[in-house]
Amino acid sequence: MIYMSFLHWAVVAIFVLLFLILVILSYKEKNRKTFFSMVFSSFLLVVMGIVFSLFTLDKYTKKGKLLYSKQIRDYRKEIVKISGKIKNVGKIKIGYCKVEVRISNNMTGMGGKRTSYFTPSQSFGDIFGSKDVKSNIITEDFLTVSDLEPKKSKNFSISMPFPPHFVNPKYKVKLFCH
Repeated sequence: MIYMSFLHWAVVAIFVLLFLILVILSYKEKNRKTFFSMVFSSFLLVVMGIVFSLFTLDKYTKKGKLLYSKQIRDYRKEIVKISGKIKNVGKIKIGYCKVEVRISNNMTGMGGKRTSYFTPSQSFGDIFGSKDVKSNIITEDFLTVSDLEPKKSKNFSISMPFPPHFVNPKYKVKLFCH
């Protein structure tokens, strides 16, 4: 759920007032087709302004922070369990937080020799529909926390399948709150 603060409602009110002013100014037009096209374009302009403004306000007012995360691999089930803690460091209630987990196969060999991500047989197999192609990067999004009050924190725990062909996995966890 998206929570709107006083700032959000003020931005909506300003844009609605702008729309009313534009409609009043376009009312002076005598040609009805031109009048309706001016009202329609004013409506589109105001809706785009509201959407971009609300996304910008969400970005700078709803701030979540990933305090820590840890990964544990379960070899029996071939999954990775990721747990951590999310804190609302802003002054506005957060509707929900998504965690993006990216697992990449670290291509550095045991002796420090770096191998290439590109292997021609895999790339051509991907183009022509081969089933033997194995990806070196897995990315998944998870909805972890909802309704997080200001200055509060919640724990989360997620699990995702672990690719068995990964030798040296590298984990990246990103947080997106709205």
